[in-house]
Amino acid sequence: MKLTMKGDYGLRAMLDMAAYYGQGPIESADIATRQHVPEQYLDQILMVLRKEGLVKSVRGPKGGHMLAKAPGQITMAQVMQALEGYVPPMECLPNPDFCKLSPGCALRDVWQQIDTLTQQILHTTTIEELAQKHRTGSTEETMYYI
Repeated sequence: MKLTMKGDYGLRAMLDMAAYYGQGPIESADIATRQHVPEQYLDQILMVLRKEGLVKSVRGPKGGHMLAKAPGQITMAQVMQALEGYVPPMECLPNPDFCKLSPGCALRDVWQQIDTLTQQILHTTTIEELAQKHRTGSTEETMYYI
């Protein structure tokens, strides 16, 4: 799975709105500044997320954008599906006819496993979980040894 800037920026915007969930609309300029995203591009992304029912937008002087649901009810998969659609790690997964070697290909089996695990993670990881990790700066206690 290759994440485009659109997906990355969209996830960052969702995390930003999760940090202010329940405090009313947030101006796109504020989100753009905090997340280092070009505001015009962010506005296009927010429009897509709004059409998919993940973001609410309010017009006017005190307007802006906010999550349409609680952050715990929105998964990474929903955001990615809205912005990117399904992105397989290899073209042969959704389209076996793409490659003549697909029917007996050992690599295809591995790519299928990778895709299954990736989708499982995206479907079980909520914006709330990500926002909590982002706020605390915590990550899994990973120790790297060289």
